[in-house]
Amino acid sequence: MTNEKPTFEQICDPAYRRRELVSEKMGAVWTVFKELDGLINLSKLAALLGKSQSWLSQKLHGCTVCKKKRAFTEPEYHQLAETLRETGRRLIAYADEIDAAEMDAPDE
Repeated sequence: MTNEKPTFEQICDPAYRRRELVSEKMGAVWTVFKELDGLINLSKLAALLGKSQSWLSQKLHGCTVCKKKRAFTEPEYHQLAETLRETGRRLIAYADEIDAAEMDAPDE
């Protein structure tokens, strides 16, 4: 994010706010999960990362646990990004299978 004070018009512009958020890793992760809310099961995603849902939730929300603020490390950001890429590849493969499948025979 920039240190410049935004104008009222910028504050009211969702595209501006989104650009500002995604300029830093934590904001980018927050934006991903906000925009994909309901589309991705966080428990399943955490399992793909080899972590618990509570671990992922604590990291996403920056919770303080045992007097320590939880935040993603650089390797965890990378692992999360790779897991999302792999999920995207799987979704594309599923869509391709649907496109390639034969049309069902009509019931007679």
